[in-house]
Amino acid sequence: MQLQPFDLNDISHEPSDEQLDELMEAVAAEARRHGQAARAQLMVRLRAEITAIKPPCRREA
Repeated sequence: MQLQPFDLNDISHEPSDEQLDELMEAVAAEARRHGQAARAQLMVRLRAEITAIKPPCRREA
C-alpha cells in the first residue's frame, strides 16, 4: 500500500500514524545503510594500517 506524501512543515494537515511509521522506517533504513558503509570503510582502513606495520628486525645469533 502506497501512502500519500506529506509535508512535515504543514501544521494544518498532520501526517497519519501510518505515514509517520513509514517515515521512521525510511530513516532507520538509511541510518543502517550509512552505518554499514562507515563500518566497511573503517575496516578497509584498519586492514591497510595493520598490513603497513613492519615488525621489528630480528638479529640471528
